Amino acid sequence: MATITSSGIGSGLDINGIVEQLMSIERRPIAALEQRKSTVQTQVSAFGQVKSALATLQAVVKRLDDPSVRFAATASVGDGAGFTATASAGAATGTHEIGVQRLAQAQRVATSATQTFDPSAGGTLTIGAGGQSVQIDFAAGGTLEDLRTAINDQAGSLVRASIVDNGEARQLVLTGAQTGASQAFSLTGTGGLEALTFDPNAADPPTDPSSGLYLVQAAQDAQVTFDGLTVTRPSNTIEDLIPGVTIELRSVTDEQTARLTVERDDAALKEAMQSFVEAYNAVNNTLYTLSYYDPETRTAGPLSGDASVRMIQSQLRNSLNSLTGSGPLRNFTDLGLSFDDKGTLSLDEAKFAQALQNAPEAVNQMLVGTDAQPGLARRLAPVLEANLQTGGMLDARVQGLTASVTMIDRQRERLESQLGRIEQNYLRQFNAMDAIVGQYASLGGYLQQQFDALLASTKN
Repeated sequence: MATITSSGIGSGLDINGIVEQLMSIERRPIAALEQRKSTVQTQVSAFGQVKSALATLQAVVKRLDDPSVRFAATASVGDGAGFTATASAGAATGTHEIGVQRLAQAQRVATSATQTFDPSAGGTLTIGAGGQSVQIDFAAGGTLEDLRTAINDQAGSLVRASIVDNGEARQLVLTGAQTGASQAFSLTGTGGLEALTFDPNAADPPTDPSSGLYLVQAAQDAQVTFDGLTVTRPSNTIEDLIPGVTIELRSVTDEQTARLTVERDDAALKEAMQSFVEAYNAVNNTLYTLSYYDPETRTAGPLSGDASVRMIQSQLRNSLNSLTGSGPLRNFTDLGLSFDDKGTLSLDEAKFAQALQNAPEAVNQMLVGTDAQPGLARRLAPVLEANLQTGGMLDARVQGLTASVTMIDRQRERLESQLGRIEQNYLRQFNAMDAIVGQYASLGGYLQQQFDALLASTKN
């Protein structure tokens, strides 16, 4: 806005005040644009709230379609067990008696406990285990630490080397990288490493600690009793006895057995269903709050009358109303779901728990279904994806509103530029008028002086 340094000198008028009042009238279109911009920005924010609520519902729907939630299982172990167990989704349920008779272990050999082995003469060491072999070429002049490093770097997948100082000698200890009888390893040394030769299949391998190289621990399989059967495995981690259950052997229990019980764990699915109800109601409440119209007070939400809001409400409700199942469960009410007269969804937890107990497969059909007959989660998933994806309906609405804000800003800039010119015109016009009035006032004062002088001379 231009600033007037002086005005009204000739006319006595408050030109500043007059121009300010005229400009306030001229600025009314800008005020209308600002109001329109505020309305559009409120709508953009409102759509942001809708997208946030739908995204929360989408995350919950994905949990309903997650096998780890729908088929969760739990494993419990009786007292005195020499093992632990964990059950993954879909694990076979049942009760089993398990005893640990032997743990799987890796082969271990060590150099003499009374005299430190000296590898400085160099040579080759061939290590074989599990059908694989590695040859290590060790140069002369190397230390025991150098040999340990060479073994770990070149044959670490077969054996692991370490050095133990027992107080009398420094021993090189080689331990198989894997447990099980089939992973017993052989050593073949040449030159200065010939003393490291070892055959695990020898009739009587050395076990005397004073020997140049002796057997500390033989490789062996784990052995367990499983429901009266004797079973061996190369590892203490057993995953193939019970589908979906991992058993970790911890200690030998000899002839004693412990009970392993695998059961369905419906807690996660029950929680997911309750979360679905809460998320669905949050979406419904958000849509209602943003699109309401009160005819008595003539107040409306920012999205009142918006077709996209009505479409989302209809899509969500239809996804539930059109849900069908088979067997004992036919529609969403059989899952314990119901609507009140205000459209609020609720879950009868006892009814849902009973459905899970009596007909778990039918519940799965209702929640997920098949391509030909999709369940709740797979009916809602494409609806939510279509509304939330980039380029989807809500994204298109927000982009359109954002473009409107940009257009309003450009219109405002043009009007502001025009108002500057209009104000300058007002100032020029009023200042010109002020100058003219001032000239006439000055002429009037001169004429008055001349008239007064003439009148005085006539009286004399």
